[in-house]
Amino acid sequence: MKSALVALLIFIWMPIMVFKPQIGVLVWNWVSFMSPQSYTYGFAATFPFLVSVGGLTALGVVISKDEKSLPAHPIIFAILIYFTWTLVTSGAAFEFEVGKPKLIEFSKTIAFTILTAMIMKTPNRLKAYYYVMMASLLFIGIKGGVFTAVTGGGARVQGAGGMMGDNNQLAMAMAMTFPLTVYLAMHPPHKWLKWPMFATVFLVILAVLGTQSRGGFAAIAAVLFMFLLKSKHKFTILIIAVPLAFGAFNFMPDSWKNRMESTEEATDDNSFMGRVSMWKYATNVASDHPIEGGGFDVFYIRYLGPKYMPPGYIQRAPHSSYFEVLGEHGYVGLLLFLTILFTGWYSGATNAKRFRRYEETIWLADMSTMIQLALLGYAMGSLTVNIALFDVFYNLLIVLVLCRSVGDKIIEKGVTEIKPKGILAAALSGGGKDTEAGWKPGARKGKPQPAE
Repeated sequence: MKSALVALLIFIWMPIMVFKPQIGVLVWNWVSFMSPQSYTYGFAATFPFLVSVGGLTALGVVISKDEKSLPAHPIIFAILIYFTWTLVTSGAAFEFEVGKPKLIEFSKTIAFTILTAMIMKTPNRLKAYYYVMMASLLFIGIKGGVFTAVTGGGARVQGAGGMMGDNNQLAMAMAMTFPLTVYLAMHPPHKWLKWPMFATVFLVILAVLGTQSRGGFAAIAAVLFMFLLKSKHKFTILIIAVPLAFGAFNFMPDSWKNRMESTEEATDDNSFMGRVSMWKYATNVASDHPIEGGGFDVFYIRYLGPKYMPPGYIQRAPHSSYFEVLGEHGYVGLLLFLTILFTGWYSGATNAKRFRRYEETIWLADMSTMIQLALLGYAMGSLTVNIALFDVFYNLLIVLVLCRSVGDKIIEKGVTEIKPKGILAAALSGGGKDTEAGWKPGARKGKPQPAE
């Protein structure tokens, strides 16, 4: 029954995608992030929905008469250069066939992020894209948070499939989801959802704790700390956050506390030392092949183990996005990957500063700020989780591109300069001088114009 329902929900939109490719992007978004077919058995569990949706959407883009140019944004250039480099390193790989599946998956991700940047460049389409992405992530986050609450934290929240397949990957994804959910609480799709969204924020944090992932705990801690630093009302937030943190810590069982405390004794932890052995493997591969690395999934080529592995350890996942990229694509690839991260962080800050001054674009400023915090969660989680090709990461980067494109168009139509209002808005404002209302570049003063 579930298999038939999921198939019906996807098939029913397929004819529409040919004429409205933005619908195809939204369906791809849902199927890729939530992976509803993974919760079924039979036909839907094995049918290539993403391939079908991708093909129909691409056809729709060709047929559509909508403006579909690719924004000339630094993030776009950084992603395309990095992707091109992975093609080069794949051609020079130890075993092309071993890394071929990963290359195909990455190619799909990049292709659809580019399509998204081309056709989702209106306020309503951008919001729809964000809402669908968040609905998919929050389905997983709410489920994990409720499970943690019901079990008292005694049972581990496991991976959700796809690129969130194990508890560490899921924890990092939920650490990224936390600030994105805060945005929904600040700008809910409907006013009735405002307070439920604040409750959902707490459930997402519980989901991270419930994974019992030390890397996820470090990621959510870093995001919370940066959230506090960006706030102008640190004392107010601390009054709310400290009792909640204290209650959550005491709510979790001793097994969870012992696991988190074991981080202090990492050098005696077999799991951690196994990760260090793979980091040495990646470094050894890069030492022999500093430019191009070993190609996708070089960590799983067994005959390389005796040459590159430290004695006494066996090959496994690299457990770090940075060492994953280093081993697979060399120092050049690592530099390009770090460039993407830096460009995303800088673009989030630039968007926030540019759009926070105006009534019509403050939602774009808040969205960019929360994505910037999500990127911090990704950067921290990537220290101990190999998820360099995480599709949510690349899609959030594209959302920053869309924010800039949409915001610039709104400003061209005319905007009203304002002072941020409310505790949360002011807390997340990121600075800026108070300004007088009524100024519209290229337009007369008066009533703010709708975003679309």
